[in-house]
Amino acid sequence: MAHRLRLRIKYANMTPKVAGFLDPSRASRTIVINANKSKSDHVFTILHEIAHYILHYERSHSMRLPWYLSHQWKSNPMIRLSRTTKRAVSRKFNDEWQADMWATCALLQIGAADDLQAILKQYPEKIGLVWLCLVGSLYAGVKCRLKRAFSRILHPFSA
Repeated sequence: MAHRLRLRIKYANMTPKVAGFLDPSRASRTIVINANKSKSDHVFTILHEIAHYILHYERSHSMRLPWYLSHQWKSNPMIRLSRTTKRAVSRKFNDEWQADMWATCALLQIGAADDLQAILKQYPEKIGLVWLCLVGSLYAGVKCRLKRAFSRILHPFSA
């Protein structure tokens, strides 16, 4: 994905508090990742920085929402849920939260349940993102993949 967007990925030794960052300038277009972090951190950070590029740089700083929040629903409950969620996201959640949400949804979509589980162990405060992404995935039509990821998250020691 980074290659397709013409983003380079570079690993560097950084302070433990920094997972990585994006230099979106045309001259660089580089995602710099903390080499001292775990593989799961690398995966999440790369997706997070790709999200920043797509959501906040490539689209002239306009916020892009998942299709199920932009969709013209016919059922009143879905219209209300979509409208309420869009309002909350637009008003209360900053660029970092948006990039985390995008990265979490991407992990679910690619079936990287082990990486997501490792991220949740390290950052339990991200569980709300997971729930929101799970609900969105239900309406996006990926029920089979969602059930598998959900099962692995809730029952990490079975099968």
